[in-house]
Amino acid sequence: MYSYDLFRLTHFLGLFLLMASLGGAIVHVLNGGTGESNRARAWLARSHGVALLLVLVGGFGMLGVQKLGFPGWVHPKLTIWLLMGGALTAAYRWPALARPLWFAVPLLGLVAAWFGRTHGG
Repeated sequence: MYSYDLFRLTHFLGLFLLMASLGGAIVHVLNGGTGESNRARAWLARSHGVALLLVLVGGFGMLGVQKLGFPGWVHPKLTIWLLMGGALTAAYRWPALARPLWFAVPLLGLVAAWFGRTHGG
């Protein structure tokens, strides 16, 4: 039997890794770098992908353990998950977005946390 705490820790590990990987890429772009010039690009991309997977597995695991089904508040969290998934590509493809992304990524994380805390337990 899987525990709620295990899924919660998995979810948080994914969140921390997601913020670290996006932050690393965004700082590189803010310093004038490109995707091609980033020697850590593949490593950041892998970290970003693993982070997204951990967030998803942990989140749905918590839902399963609580037997909540698929409540409506999950939809905005999934939308935020999709936006975070596209943020890495957006930072490299459109460098002008790097500065707004620096602020948007943690704010989106805060909104997702609010939905989870106030509606999910």
